Amino acid sequence: MSTGQIIRVVLEVLVFAAWAYMTYRMVTTAQQRAAAKGDTLTAQIRAWFTSPDDKQDRNTFVWLSLVLAAMIATNVLLPQ
Repeated sequence: MSTGQIIRVVLEVLVFAAWAYMTYRMVTTAQQRAAAKGDTLTAQIRAWFTSPDDKQDRNTFVWLSLVLAAMIATNVLLPQ
């Protein structure tokens, strides 16, 4: 592997780790809220995506998702 490929893989791993952490955080927050309110997990995830209290986490999650998708698309579409 060349240096550029190693840097690309390391960046992808870091972005994926951050994305996985945000996904875990979203799901655990929704589970805790569902248990506290006696609601379903799906309803609480929907609430997480629309709540003004979770705006910063939601924006971070969306941007990490877009960056991860772009990195994957770059790997698929561009030759090594």
